[in-house]
Amino acid sequence: MTGTRNHRTSLTVTKLVMVSMTLALAFSLGLLYSLAMPAPALADRDDDYADGVEAYNRGNYRVANQYFLDAMKEGNSNAIVMLYLAHSYAAQGQYKLALPVYRNIRDSFRGTAEAAQAASCVLRLENPATFAAQKGQSQTATFYNRVKPFPAKKGHAAVSKATIAAVQKAIMGMPRAIYQMLDTAQVAVCVAPSAQDKLAANSKLQEAAILNGKEITVFENLMVPGKGTKGSTAKPFPPAEIKEAFLKQVGNAIEQCSGGLARDPDFHAAYKLDMRDMPPATEETMPFLAPPANHAEQEVCAYIIDSIAGGSSQLATTVSQNFPKTKAWLINKLRLQN
Repeated sequence: MTGTRNHRTSLTVTKLVMVSMTLALAFSLGLLYSLAMPAPALADRDDDYADGVEAYNRGNYRVANQYFLDAMKEGNSNAIVMLYLAHSYAAQGQYKLALPVYRNIRDSFRGTAEAAQAASCVLRLENPATFAAQKGQSQTATFYNRVKPFPAKKGHAAVSKATIAAVQKAIMGMPRAIYQMLDTAQVAVCVAPSAQDKLAANSKLQEAAILNGKEITVFENLMVPGKGTKGSTAKPFPPAEIKEAFLKQVGNAIEQCSGGLARDPDFHAAYKLDMRDMPPATEETMPFLAPPANHAEQEVCAYIIDSIAGGSSQLATTVSQNFPKTKAWLINKLRLQN
């Protein structure tokens, strides 16, 4: 192997980022490099690509990534090399590095199989919910497609398409990492006409959404008891309230499906630091902090995830702003920075 192979181990993280962000230039100059290169160098770049594919197929994505970078440095900017490079980034969870490579392939090699695959990967990474919707996958395949209506009872009106669409819109607005956690955990969403349709006939539940196991149930209406002998009257929850209630349960679902994040000692340490630095009287704006506050840490965790997922309720915003250390820990723990 030439000196290039020895130089490989000295590449810094900064250089990796620079290589990824300048792939368009590498592609443009690739032909010039190949024309000027002696035969041994041309052979070396092909060896790097072959070694990269072998490492990739073994699941050694970090090593494969380095081989593909070296092949490109030596002038091999073919679409397949770039596609493997992007895949090796994505396999390591380095989505911010994978995306510009996928976009470059999509734009520079239009009409090729590699460009079509890259375009699909761009959509999958940028908005997995949209990807699932456009693919029209089976009803149980993805989180987006696990939103289903619950049949009405007692002559109540069926759930409207508008409410289901509102829930799906909230899903499509989630960060990719949040969506994928819900998808992987097999969380489902049920949209019911009211609590009296899904739960007990005399349910007095006031919330627009609840979590039961891995199922989030969203209620379209609040059933208001009638006076005297009159039956209950359906009072629709405002769409904004439905969205906020749903995202709060998304926070609860991720907290639970991730093994009880609020019970992690490091979460507890960050939470205690934030509580120590809490401005006077701020606790009064977060009722779950009032003694005995038995579930305060779970609530803080859920509201922070709620905020990250797109929630903008006053409570979610207040918690997110007043627990910066806890929020930073969650972002790092759940790899939400990608």
